[in-house]
Amino acid sequence: MVSPASSAEPSGGPAADQEPQPRPPPALTRHIGFLLRRAYVLSSDCAKACIPDDTHLREVAILALLAERQPISQRDLGRLLLVNRSVMVKVLDTMEDKGWVVRARNPRDRRSYALRLTDGGHRALTGRLRDLSNGDDVLTARLTSPERRSLNRALLDLLDDRDLAPIASLSEHSGYLIAQAHHQMRRRAIERLAPTGLHPRDVGVLNALAENRPCSQNQLADSLGVSPPAAVTFVDELEASALVTRQRSTSDRRAYDVQLTHEGERRLQASRAAASELEHDVTVRIGDRNDELRHLLLKLLA
Repeated sequence: MVSPASSAEPSGGPAADQEPQPRPPPALTRHIGFLLRRAYVLSSDCAKACIPDDTHLREVAILALLAERQPISQRDLGRLLLVNRSVMVKVLDTMEDKGWVVRARNPRDRRSYALRLTDGGHRALTGRLRDLSNGDDVLTARLTSPERRSLNRALLDLLDDRDLAPIASLSEHSGYLIAQAHHQMRRRAIERLAPTGLHPRDVGVLNALAENRPCSQNQLADSLGVSPPAAVTFVDELEASALVTRQRSTSDRRAYDVQLTHEGERRLQASRAAASELEHDVTVRIGDRNDELRHLLLKLLA
């Protein structure tokens, strides 16, 4: 990450010389939700590399929303940004300490606070929006300008007005739109998968294991685009639920092979009906742009 004092455009960017990412299982790349999750991780990394170390991405959204909606209560701010009260209070405490926001009793409701940006907050917002634009340039470096516009249009079509925090200054940032679309798809996936007892992450792991038999924990991490310790945690949880088994590899005694159990196979099959319903929802929303969005996300992640 760049130093707190640096907000200039990165030379080459954090992703300019990165190794190509491991190719995820084809069964997963057919799902917009999976591609959005991978794109969300990449976009967050690009954005964090371009903003000062002492700034959280959530603070940028708060600054931008306050600039357009102030004065606004803490409750309304949290509702619009889908941030719970305790987290919002802590974030605003930090931003107040930085001199970016001020709290005052709301004259319409003395039980709540009305929030406003200070001059320092406006200056911080100007710099952070420039930083996010730099991050967006790195994120979409593999796309042409027309492709970037097409990506943003498809993402906006995918989002309902109620799913998109009304922040005009961020509405043309691909990273922001990817994050909003990812969070929306994740919420819907959780609802659809509830009857199967699986979480969207579980489905990704089970699909990866189904396509790579046998599959080591390191191979699983590569397929999912996560760290090896994270993959071990996923396997631990699924093993505790009797959905996978783990045993020493016959080809490398230092490694473990992970395989689906019969119950894991059964749950995976049940989840595929829910996944089909989600993909149908996407097609209904964006129609012919479904294939285009998938192609652009794959190119972004290549």
